[in-house]
Amino acid sequence: MNKIIKYRFLLLSISLVYLIGLSSCGTTKPSTSSTASVYNEDLGAFRMALATYKAPTKEVNKTENTETTTISQGSKNVPTSDLIAVDALLSRLAEKNSEFKSLPGYRIQLYTGSDSDKANAVKNKASYILSRHGLRAESVYEQPLFKIKAGYFISQLEAQRQLVAIKDDFPEAILVPDKISMSILRARYQDIKEED
Repeated sequence: MNKIIKYRFLLLSISLVYLIGLSSCGTTKPSTSSTASVYNEDLGAFRMALATYKAPTKEVNKTENTETTTISQGSKNVPTSDLIAVDALLSRLAEKNSEFKSLPGYRIQLYTGSDSDKANAVKNKASYILSRHGLRAESVYEQPLFKIKAGYFISQLEAQRQLVAIKDDFPEAILVPDKISMSILRARYQDIKEED
């Protein structure tokens, strides 16, 4: 009998704890105060000051020479002052561009390895096959590797097009970024102009 009383007491205490726990889980309503104020603080002292961009003003020199001196070009009259300014800009651009010795571009690498005999065999095969595509194979030795490269391309799309065309003959060929000498580019585009 004593066990039954202990068991009932235990069940009653567990039920009571359970009910107290459930009643405390109810939602509470937040108390709102009618005296609540809106947060307002001037943070201007801590903000970083940004410089505003002012467009440069161009002074127009309206002299008699610039307004009246014109070149007749067909039915249009072109002021010479504009042509002089354009010529000056073009000469500055040409001078700046002449400072470049090379440009970034792409080449097709057909072979890379330390075996010079295999490199020469690939170059001979490439010379025959690539002549159909207008490309020339060159061997480059960068210690300790021999590399056979072909073509000079400025755009990756142009290089990729040629790579796809020769991929059947050279399955290991890949595109590699490379510096292209300005003298090579000038010669290449001179040939294109002569063809036109």
